[in-house]
Amino acid sequence: MIRCLLVLPVLALCLVAAVPARAADAPTEIAGLALGANAEELRDRLDISRMAPLWDRPWMIRANLKPTKGFAGGYVILGGCATTNRVERVRLQYQDGSMARFDKLAKALTARYGLPTPLPGKPGGKYRGLRWVFGSNKTKGMDMLLEHFEGSGEDNPTGNIIRLSDNRALAQERACYDSMVRGAPEPRPAFPLFEIDDSWLLPK
Repeated sequence: MIRCLLVLPVLALCLVAAVPARAADAPTEIAGLALGANAEELRDRLDISRMAPLWDRPWMIRANLKPTKGFAGGYVILGGCATTNRVERVRLQYQDGSMARFDKLAKALTARYGLPTPLPGKPGGKYRGLRWVFGSNKTKGMDMLLEHFEGSGEDNPTGNIIRLSDNRALAQERACYDSMVRGAPEPRPAFPLFEIDDSWLLPK
């Protein structure tokens, strides 16, 4: 009986650690870029002149970060359907891409927001990822990712990345786009004018 009582505090601590952080505690800003902000008010921070929709997710608009101290680069994702120019995701790459910096950031964020969920990496790869979820689940609230990449490609450059997302807003953008195109005829490519064969699909 005594042994069971001793286990209870440890079990309770584990259960508390597994509960997502409260939405009210979610971070909404980094480096002066706030979720929910209007991109028009961030012209000194974002390259508004080169905004473009993502080719595979046209309901999202990307605007790149102008040079900012402490960061090697980054971008924000803006609403392109349900809202216009509203910041719904911020993704930044730290100037210091070392593992030591990642560990320091992870320690500070854990102290501030609680224990994160580790993200799995590819077998044999050099990747570390941590996710903090704020609210009842990832799709309806805010989440934050801290990632470290080594030897990665263009999509995920080597170094340390932090990302803040308003997942509810992103889901609303997707729903808006789906509603807009529902029932519309499938667009037909205008080029080329001739019928294609396998030679068109292969490099030469």
